[in-house]
Parts: sequence; C-alpha cells; structure tokens
Amino acid sequence: MDKKKMILSLGGQEFRLSSVSDEAYMGELAASVNARIGRVRAQYPNESASRCALIAMLGMADELNSLRAEYADVDRKISELRELRAEPKVQAPVKRPFERAVPKKPVGV
Repeated sequence: MDKKKMILSLGGQEFRLSSVSDEAYMGELAASVNARIGRVRAQYPNESASRCALIAMLGMADELNSLRAEYADVDRKISELRELRAEPKVQAPVKRPFERAVPKKPVGV
C-alpha cells in the first residue's frame, strides 16, 4: 500500500504524517482526539495545551483498557459456549436399565 502524506491538526498543533490509512479516516481520528482535548481544556482552563492533551490521552488509554478487558471477557464466554456445544450430548437415563433390549424367547418353542 502506498503511504499518503497529510497534515493533521491535533490540540492546536499541525503534524505532517505519512500513513497507509485513508486521509478521511485520519481526519475522523484527529477530530475525536481534538474533541477530547477540548473537553479537558474546558474542565481545566488553567492547564497548558500539552497537559490537557496528556490528560485526554490518559482517559483514552483507560477507555481502551476497559474495552480490551470487555472484549476478552466476551471472547472467553464465546469459547466456553463453543466447548459446550462441541461436547457429546448426554444420554438420557434408561427407564428400566435391567430389562434386556431383546425380548426373551418363550421356553419350549
């Protein structure tokens, strides 16, 4: 894949990047990051832009770890269900276990 060169604005600073990702997708990511930084700046107006960016990154890292744990839990549950499904079905108990399956021949015939 060819790398595309682009300029993205993150936290008020421009970054020149090369990426195999689509420029529109990278723009969406930048918009998401900028929105988070903006929320942190509104919450902590006296902090510098770089500190607000770091606080936003910490929040994003927390969200990522939570989603990874949730994904691992769902994946584990799916594996357990697959194992249950693959196990041979349990045979129902026989109603009269001591009876012979083949009927006895009458005596003298």
